[in-house]
Amino acid sequence: MAENVLVISILPDSDEVDLDNVVEEIKRKLPDYARLVRYEKEPYVFGLKKLIVRIVIPEREGLAYEIESILNSIDGISAEVERMGRL
Repeated sequence: MAENVLVISILPDSDEVDLDNVVEEIKRKLPDYARLVRYEKEPYVFGLKKLIVRIVIPEREGLAYEIESILNSIDGISAEVERMGRL
């Protein structure tokens, strides 16, 4: 089965959000079919940093939306799929 990689921006709601804790929460919440393969912190605005995460999922309709919804359920952040590509 083919796989896709999602590139997702994770934006903190405030400077009090600990991005390392967010990464751990992402790892806990991801379903078995998805895996976090990479993440990095990048400058965002006003001294804040954002996370750019890469998650590999099977190629099935609706999974990108499902992952985005799961990530948006984490307190203190908002998540948006920026890109999706086939591996």
